[in-house]
Amino acid sequence: MDQRRAPYFEGLLKYINQGRTAFHMPGHNRGKGVHPLLKDFLGENVFLLDLTEVEGVDYLHKATGILKEAQDLLSDLYGSTESFFLINGSTGGNHAMIFSTVGDGEKIILGRNSHRSALGGLIVSGAVPVYVPVEVNSRIGVTTNLDPGKLEETIKNNTDAKAVFITTPNYYGMTGNVKLYADIAHKYNMPLLVDEAHGAHYGMHPELPETAVRQGADLVVQSAHKTLASMTQTSWIHYNDNGFIDLARLKMALQVLQSTSPNYVLLSSLDVARMQLATEGKIIYDRVLDVARYLRKTLNEIPGIFVIGKEVEETDPFVSVYDETKIVISFEGKWEYNKGRMYGYIAEKILNHEYNIEVELSDPHNVLAFITVGHYMDDAKVLVDAIKDMSKKYYKGEETRGVDYHILPHIPEVVLTPREAFFAKSEMVAFDENVIGRVCAEVVSLYPPGIPIVAPGERIDREIYEFIKERITQGAEVQGPIDPELNYIKVIK
Repeated sequence: MDQRRAPYFEGLLKYINQGRTAFHMPGHNRGKGVHPLLKDFLGENVFLLDLTEVEGVDYLHKATGILKEAQDLLSDLYGSTESFFLINGSTGGNHAMIFSTVGDGEKIILGRNSHRSALGGLIVSGAVPVYVPVEVNSRIGVTTNLDPGKLEETIKNNTDAKAVFITTPNYYGMTGNVKLYADIAHKYNMPLLVDEAHGAHYGMHPELPETAVRQGADLVVQSAHKTLASMTQTSWIHYNDNGFIDLARLKMALQVLQSTSPNYVLLSSLDVARMQLATEGKIIYDRVLDVARYLRKTLNEIPGIFVIGKEVEETDPFVSVYDETKIVISFEGKWEYNKGRMYGYIAEKILNHEYNIEVELSDPHNVLAFITVGHYMDDAKVLVDAIKDMSKKYYKGEETRGVDYHILPHIPEVVLTPREAFFAKSEMVAFDENVIGRVCAEVVSLYPPGIPIVAPGERIDREIYEFIKERITQGAEVQGPIDPELNYIKVIK
């Protein structure tokens, strides 16, 4: 197929150039009704592109024309049977994967490192989660991937499950053995659903990891906006016809879960991002990898700093391949700030407030910087200069102490399914020691990466309570609870 084309974007421009008088939504009428405060900043064209289902521009839920062409090109690029654009992120894609494969009361095998959006899929579908513990990389203290042996053991004990849902790579670029996961799932006649949100660029350069789409997965969700040049909120989902997925049910799930008024600006950005990746991906990622390797090498020369790299493929049995575009900056030894230990959370705030630098996330031991299609060497040098200056100010020398682990406590006792907990009677209570033993009615996660510490229907025990309290003290951001400060928590009555 001709990957040089962007048929959807080109078709929208063709329609715009007709200059038709409009008597339909959206209400701004091609920008004429937009306040100058917004229009002066965004310009005219974005509002011209913000169309609705008019003649000739196709429709997300019944693509037969230019949008179908665009999605066919996407499928051709990744090697899937069919692919579909998503306009409510990989969250919506995860919901659709679960909703289309597992029904009310049916089991699904999930890695405990699943993003909290997977819980939404469980609530919508009524599925019963069976969790597999996630492994830990002791060098930088983060959770990585599933042990294939533990995955198979869990499946053997739950052969009535309808699907297997895994998340790989993790936020830090550590990718599991998807082909092996797929072989195990298929051995027991279960489809493999892969949240590959952080791997939209996978398979697009010989020195990048291979995508799950080409490793036997049945459904794969990728966040195009995370690493490619599409708009925030845009993702796509890939379907492989391996005999495990009902395609009609998947399409119905996408119709149910996505807006009937999709944003054409978002959709066109996906089309152009695909075209850019297909035609310029090798050149772009030559440059991106050069930037990432410069950063890794230079940062590793700074006292008190360690940046993990490709060596993890040899040292960690649960990391099959490492994505070099993820720069995990570990603060090792003795770092002090305001006479206290400088955790990764504090380092992120220092970078933000003292050096005007935003990173993707922080945890107790690390900060994470993404290197994407939009990064160049001058960006890298700004970060290097900042970390050098921080080392001079806050690094106090070597110190023998363990890594500040950013790992999950044990998997809690599941008392109710997420759906049962969602609809159960609940109450708000103070988040103090009195909640120990109560059943949670909402999700509590550290964000990023958004992995639930405790989910609706799970019992809060002392270890979980103390873990959450400790992370808040260190500076972690908690998301999910109705009370954003977590002074109060919602529990089952």
